[in-house]
Amino acid sequence: MSSQSLTQKAGRSAVSQLIGGGSVTVIRLVASVFLARALTPTDFGLIGMAVLLREFVFVLGSIDMVSGIVVKDDLKEEDLCTFFWSMAALRVLMFLSAFFGAPLAIYLFDDPRVVDVLRAISFTFLLNIMAVAAYAILSKKMKFFYTNITSVLSVLIESLLAVVLVLFTDLGYWALVVSMLVQAFISNAALMLLARWFPKFKFSRESFRYLFRFGINNLGAYITRYLRQNLDYILVGRLLGTKSLGLYEFAYRIPDLVLTRISRPVGAVVMPALSHIKNDNHQLVLGYTNVVTNICLIIFPLLFGLAAVADIAVPLLWGNQWLTVITPLRLLCLCAALRLIPENIGAVFNCKNRPDLPFKISLVGLIWTAVVVSVLGSMYGLNGVAVAMVLSVIPSYVSLIIASRLLQLRLPIFKALTPSFVSATACGLGAYAVSCFLNAVELPLGWILPLAIIFGAIVYIFMLYFFFPKTVSDALVLLKKIAGIELRWTDKLVRVP
Repeated sequence: MSSQSLTQKAGRSAVSQLIGGGSVTVIRLVASVFLARALTPTDFGLIGMAVLLREFVFVLGSIDMVSGIVVKDDLKEEDLCTFFWSMAALRVLMFLSAFFGAPLAIYLFDDPRVVDVLRAISFTFLLNIMAVAAYAILSKKMKFFYTNITSVLSVLIESLLAVVLVLFTDLGYWALVVSMLVQAFISNAALMLLARWFPKFKFSRESFRYLFRFGINNLGAYITRYLRQNLDYILVGRLLGTKSLGLYEFAYRIPDLVLTRISRPVGAVVMPALSHIKNDNHQLVLGYTNVVTNICLIIFPLLFGLAAVADIAVPLLWGNQWLTVITPLRLLCLCAALRLIPENIGAVFNCKNRPDLPFKISLVGLIWTAVVVSVLGSMYGLNGVAVAMVLSVIPSYVSLIIASRLLQLRLPIFKALTPSFVSATACGLGAYAVSCFLNAVELPLGWILPLAIIFGAIVYIFMLYFFFPKTVSDALVLLKKIAGIELRWTDKLVRVP
């Protein structure tokens, strides 16, 4: 595949992921406006506990062989069949572990209701079997349009169903459980049909050994990454209770939505795209740097802007019962921005046939996170946990140094991120200044929030256009390559000396 066609295909896939992830984020946020007013922090905390434990079971069984399917050059039918039956067996084991091991949750979280909720959502493991190979196939072919359409529609149905059930029935937090199961069924069934692949009764030991090598190394990385990213949840839930967990989970979820629903879907394109140039270190460095730079151009202003207007957005959109989350929310926006930069470096390690490195780095990060979360959380409560999560990202940056040495080339990440960081900082400061001024003159919150957002967006565009025209020019050139057409108007829009 030529450089031009790869750029175009990867770029279109990334744009598709961006649109899909952005749509899901908007849907989730709109639904949260209704759900946060109808349910209590305790309800959200209970669901958070169950989801946390379900994800723990998922991670324990995540011998994720998808990366092996994606990077394999001579993919055969028996590879896909081996992959499917291996993953299907794992999903069944996950279900049995979660369903019958649910009573153990009482020892971790002192709330017996979590047992029934965990058992109910454990059925998502069985529903996932339908699409376990479909997602790998669509990812390898970079047909992310299909996965995005499925994700957006299924999340839309889930959110609408949750809102309707919460507002018009007495189900309470069980409305979230029902909608979660419906979404899992719809999304997995749709992906299976879109992939147009159905398993045969084939199994290859040689193929399994190849895929298992990727999976077992990913397993270690997934476990340590899970524990590292969820120690805050575990500590808050265990020591501070269900209500505090609900408050903290709400503060964490909003910036994490931006990260997981916009950045990570785009990042899913990184592995398939970089696998085509894995033997050219210069192209790997250039490709990874461009991915991070362009993602941050979009994500940084969203996170910095959210942090700036948090004191206006929280009471206006979600109600006064959530005012406690304002400070943790701002800190976790910073945490999400810092996590974003080394987020996809694992793709580089996999392309260089070193799937063991993410696990080793995550293990060090886990130890560091356990220390800072335990100390600061016990001393300063929710705010201390949020500060600790900001500090927890430090070991992730070691992975950038290791990748640079592995490739024997410097990764110019921070220089490339200067325009987006400076412009996003100005955006946040501008939005905050406007919100403070309008609040001082006692303008209604319903006016303050949109005016602050509009002003912040104008500041961001102004900073990029006048102080970093080269960044804007490069983004427009990439847009032209992705579109595959001559956008002559962009040549006159930005002139770079």
